[in-house]
Amino acid sequence: MRSSGLYTALLCSLATSTNAVVHEKLAAVPSGWHYLEDAGADHQVSLSIALARQNLDQLESKLKAVSTPGESQYGQWLDQEDVDSLFPVASDKAVVSWLRSANITHIARQGSLVNFATTVGKANELLGTTFAYYQNGYSRKLRTTEYSIPDDLIDSIDLISPTTFFGKENTSAGLAQRSYKLEGNHVAKRYNYSTCAEVITLSCLKEMYNFGNYTPSASSGSKVGFSSFLNESASYSDLAKFERLFNVPHQEFAVELINGGVNDQNSSTAELTEADIDAELLVGVSHPLPVTEFITAGTPPFIPDPDEPSASDNENEPYLQYYEYLLSKPNSALPNVISNSYGDDEQTVPEYYAKRVCNLIGLVGLRGISVLESSGDEGIGSGCRAGDGTNRTQFNPIFPATCPYVTAVGGTMSYAPEIAWEASSGGFSNYFERAWFQKEAVQNYLTHHITNETKHYYSQFANFSGRGFPDVAAHSYEPPYEVVWYGDRYGSGGTSAASPVFAGLIGMLNDARLRAGKPALGFLNPLFYSKGYKALTDVTLGQSTGCNGIDPQSDEAVPGAGVIPWAHWNATVGWDPVTGLGLPDFEKLRQLVLSF
Repeated sequence: MRSSGLYTALLCSLATSTNAVVHEKLAAVPSGWHYLEDAGADHQVSLSIALARQNLDQLESKLKAVSTPGESQYGQWLDQEDVDSLFPVASDKAVVSWLRSANITHIARQGSLVNFATTVGKANELLGTTFAYYQNGYSRKLRTTEYSIPDDLIDSIDLISPTTFFGKENTSAGLAQRSYKLEGNHVAKRYNYSTCAEVITLSCLKEMYNFGNYTPSASSGSKVGFSSFLNESASYSDLAKFERLFNVPHQEFAVELINGGVNDQNSSTAELTEADIDAELLVGVSHPLPVTEFITAGTPPFIPDPDEPSASDNENEPYLQYYEYLLSKPNSALPNVISNSYGDDEQTVPEYYAKRVCNLIGLVGLRGISVLESSGDEGIGSGCRAGDGTNRTQFNPIFPATCPYVTAVGGTMSYAPEIAWEASSGGFSNYFERAWFQKEAVQNYLTHHITNETKHYYSQFANFSGRGFPDVAAHSYEPPYEVVWYGDRYGSGGTSAASPVFAGLIGMLNDARLRAGKPALGFLNPLFYSKGYKALTDVTLGQSTGCNGIDPQSDEAVPGAGVIPWAHWNATVGWDPVTGLGLPDFEKLRQLVLSF
């Protein structure tokens, strides 16, 4: 049991010096995690205070103006100085004064973050909380389930982390469970498969998505990138072997390290499966466009203190530091398209944190950068329990795919025709309302493509007024993609393969526009929902499943999972919560984006 007496004493101590308010509070510890013990008062902890951005109530209207084709401001993307001027960060003066009043002296400003290092005892007193150690499998983290801040700092502070976000330790793809070596696995002894029905190669993708006759220019200004978290880093040697395997002219990728990220090229220690798929498919699809990998670690923020904590159980969630880093750079130093293949069950991400990150992604969109996100590989859900303490059954949407400012990429399977992949995550957000750009498309689905009986039954498990996802789709699995890991040929896939494929195609569309003197496409969703859907291939066969007590990534039973009989989403005419608006047809899209 946790020490409730200590917590009460600390909260009273905080309240005696100021009016404290609970800023974040979890109804329950996220599924899979369990309490171990309170942290010792002398243990070190490193935290980040995210200063609030002002005027975020204007973000949606600004995005509408610059990202909706036909608007007078379409394509007039902002740069770093413009965004910082329109959405200034709150002053850190009162926050720093609050820290110093608690005798915390190791403080450093990093963009819109105020980082500080202290002892657990001081942090407990400062925030009126009790930090403790929690465990999930082999992962141990220092976290708390709630914290308070002075009420006069509410307008200055968005959140403090790492506190209530526990996160998870694997990518959204669950690649290891569904991957296998291919026959004649050494790349020098490749055996050709007879059809794309057995394995998906670059030549298959060119045929499927109609981009075989287009060659982009490395000097057009179009650039693509991908994110790597959870100690992942793409292998230079695997990419080189992949290029030889598929006759792609040699191309390397740049690497930028964020928050203590490490570019591990030692095959005996590197975690590379997810990062390799991103690099190989991005380069394979969009060659010779420049590619950058952004490796973000969860290490504590830099504090000028020799006693800075560095234990893995004090790691930060990566999304916040990642997007803050991107926003700190000028447009000229950033790619036009970024693919992300990581996600968490939305209910395990604190709402303050999710909305902060989503707003940062929206600001990135204002800069003219397209952010594509894999929708996830859990179908309708895996654990299928609510995170509000009730333990009720519910569908589990995936964040950041539920953020309206990302273009969420769902998954298909099979070949000619492609049908919905049963593990493609999709549904409706419990945090974000239905986005302005998709209201008509989602309402059409709810009115015409799901029966009233089904809608009534599902309404107890899903929030039909929430943001619907995914937005688009690409091939994910069955058959698998042919990739290179650790020097050998593997079959693998998931929506985290679909995302870089789609991102590579967007990079080529940007290439076509830039060479024609037009701006990059930037935030994509208003385009796709207003007119881009006409250049997509609608997927009307297949369905996603889930909430059956089985993890679709491992095919193993999920302890304590909620079971919802008959849970599934069908692929239908128009938008649906499995494949979104459909699959890319590059040539049709190219003609479309050159017409405005």
